[in-house]
This record gives sequence, structure tokens and C-alpha cells, in this order.
Amino acid sequence: MKKILLTLLLISSSLFAELDWAPSYEFGLAQAKKEHKIVMLMFSKKTCKMCNVMKKSVYENDDVAEYVKNFFVPVEIDIEVYPDKYGYQVFGTPTYYFLDSNGKQIGRMMVGGA
Repeated sequence: MKKILLTLLLISSSLFAELDWAPSYEFGLAQAKKEHKIVMLMFSKKTCKMCNVMKKSVYENDDVAEYVKNFFVPVEIDIEVYPDKYGYQVFGTPTYYFLDSNGKQIGRMMVGGA
């Protein structure tokens, strides 16, 4: 019985650490409005080393993932797929924008510079 409980605990904690990124910009905005959360836009590209560090190291941390899930709707936008960047100024990756549940910008942060 103890082995089963331990196994279930390990499985649930590994699943918990995963962040559910919104499948699109529009979906993220709609979800944030519905859940009264802040949109966290992460502008990235596949070759961005810091973007991959953030996704694989930072966002897989249980405490970080839980915090993001509770307060934000995370949306990743690949600037090579969406070069217009939805009108946001992005000069390097990763760049973050934070929007209220109505889509109004409330913050911006650039982490990398690639």
C-alpha cells in the first residue's frame, strides 16, 4: 500500500510541475478574462537558449509552476512563426508582456537579448 501511495505521489508531482501554455494568443486572452487572471506573454524562438532554460528549468520547478498556474495564463509566441508579434515591441528573446484580463498591458520585461 505504501508503495502504491508513493508511486501515485511521484506521478502526480511530476504532472503538477508541467505548465499548461495556452494554445494561442486569442485563447489565452479569453481564458484570462474568464478566470480573472493576468496573461503572461512569452515571446520566444526555437534557437533562443534562455527561452529553453526558462521552459526547462524555471517553469518545471513545482513552486514556480504552481504560482504561475494560480495567477497567470501563460502564452508562448514564437516570433519566427508570428513575425508581427501581435503589435508588441520585441527586440530580443525571451521578452515578456503582462496583460490584465481585459488585454491591457500592465508590464513588460526582457530577460534575454538574442
